[in-house]
Amino acid sequence: MLALLIAAPIWASGQDQALQKGNAVYIEANKSDVGQSAAQELAGALKEWGYWNVAGSKSSADFIIKLDSKVSGGVTWTSWGGKSVALSASMVNKKGDQLWQSEYYKASPNGANGYNSQSASVKKLTKAIRRKFDR
Repeated sequence: MLALLIAAPIWASGQDQALQKGNAVYIEANKSDVGQSAAQELAGALKEWGYWNVAGSKSSADFIIKLDSKVSGGVTWTSWGGKSVALSASMVNKKGDQLWQSEYYKASPNGANGYNSQSASVKKLTKAIRRKFDR
């Protein structure tokens, strides 16, 4: 039991090592237009934040953000049409072990977000990432 108590902080610090400030992140997204576009927008937001460096390849990254996008359409309570976009980020180390997983952040096109649900979803996701890691 004592060994587990001693090993837990070491394991946790090793897990968090890849996510430290100044490390490099590679963003991986599905091949859909929305996935690729959202990944580019997220990369821009992360560069602007400056907490991590955005890598151009997996091999030069310390960890990977796997960006998952879901698109739904139709008339909703908050939208008269257009596409709603939901984004989630899974941060994994180079071995593929999950380090952190966000929830899905969804936005529907409306006047408050300039009818751009993708940008609104990226902003929500970026805000959640900053809240988690910007200490």
